[in-house]
Amino acid sequence: MSKKLQSFGFVLLISGTVLFGIMHLAIALYMPDRVYTATPPSAFVTVLNEIYGWVTYILSIVFMVAGVFFSIYGFINKSLQKQVEEIKDRDMQWRQEVSKDLKDEDKDVQ
Repeated sequence: MSKKLQSFGFVLLISGTVLFGIMHLAIALYMPDRVYTATPPSAFVTVLNEIYGWVTYILSIVFMVAGVFFSIYGFINKSLQKQVEEIKDRDMQWRQEVSKDLKDEDKDVQ
């Protein structure tokens, strides 16, 4: 499960990055057609409004953030599963040793 989750996170991260790059390419290609007297950040916003690019721009950022989140969660989940397995193994060994010691004590008492 954690491997699939981590892979899904990487796919989201890569697709978000590609979409983000394509949006910036579209903005850069559209900007020379317009003459702006405004500062560059407001020109960027104006172009996003003109090409109706806000949805895809925000979606690319959401994909990147979700991809990072799922990748990190998958990695942490995988690490925790290893620790849980180690704890279960140690517990099983301890129970076997204790039960063996108890059986030995019972034999000594009889």
